[in-house]
This record gives sequence, C-alpha cells and structure tokens, in this order.
Amino acid sequence: MRNRGLAIGACALAVVTLAIGLVFKNQADFSRHYVGSQLTEHGISFTPVANLLPQQKKIPCLVRNAGKPMKTGKQAECYAKYQIGIDLTLIDNGKNYFQSHYNGYLARMKAYGAMQKSPNDPATLALMKEADRIQRISDDLLAGEATKGLLLTGYGFSVIGDRLALGATVCFILTAVLLLAAVAIFMMSGRKRPAAT
Repeated sequence: MRNRGLAIGACALAVVTLAIGLVFKNQADFSRHYVGSQLTEHGISFTPVANLLPQQKKIPCLVRNAGKPMKTGKQAECYAKYQIGIDLTLIDNGKNYFQSHYNGYLARMKAYGAMQKSPNDPATLALMKEADRIQRISDDLLAGEATKGLLLTGYGFSVIGDRLALGATVCFILTAVLLLAAVAIFMMSGRKRPAAT
C-alpha cells in the first residue's frame, strides 16, 4: 500500500513538472519568435567586410555575419557591441551622449547670449553654427546609443528565452524519470511476496 502511495505521488509530481515544462517551453518559443520577428521587421543588416573599420575586421562575429540580415538575439548583441559600439567612439572623440549633449547645451547657451547682444555679428553667427554642429553630433550619439540599448535588450530577452527552453528540457526529463519511477513502483507493489514458511 505504501508503495502505491509513492507511485501516485511520483505521478502527481510528474504532472506538475510537465505543466511547468510546458509553460517554460511556451514562453521560450514566444521569446524566440518575438525577438526574431522584431529584428527581421526592422531590416537591419550587418556591414559587409569591405566596409568594416580595421578594428571591426578583427571581431569574429562581425566578420561571420557580414552582409547578413539580423535575425537572432546573439546577432543583435554582436552588432550592438561591436558595430554600433565601435562606430560611436568615432563620432565625438569617444564622448558619450551625455557628455556631448552637455557640451551642446553650453554652446547653445553661449550662442543664445551672443544673439541677445549682437545678432548680426559674424562671431554670433559662428557660435550659432558651432552650436548646431555640436547638436547634430549629440543627436547622432543619442540615436546610436538608443539603438545599441534596444538591441542589447533584445539580446537579453533572447537569453531569457534560451534559459526557459533549458528549464523546459529539464522539466521534461524530470517528468520522464518520475513516470518511469512510478511505473516501476507500481510493478513492484503488484508482486506478491512469497509466503513465510
């Protein structure tokens, strides 16, 4: 009787692990599909090898994916870190958006002050032109950093999906082990013990 209780418990645990595995698999499939469809929808392609910067040509994932469309989270990580990441260092001598934007703000304030005092002065016009140039650099950095961040978020989402897929596999294996154990226990409990003499 005790063996049958153990077998029923193993079956109940098998049902629970199966349910958890199915949920994990469903979410893993959603993650893969969602990341892939979003990346495909945006139509981002890797730069051909001939157009890569010298330091980018040394990055294996950029060379391996050169010219290919981006479809996976791993590709998104590579593109964000090494294509956009290295490109951004060339825009404003390695400054990030915050540093560049603040410099642009200071330049705009200086140009605005000069505009109030002498709007037609060539020096004022030069300050306005410089403020506009710095603003364009800042805008480029913002766009690049935002795209990089979004791609890395997509990569992170794909990693969660991969881990859920692994969790689903573990749950399915555990389900099979529990069911085999339950069957073995049922079979052993059905055997009649030899009568004592």
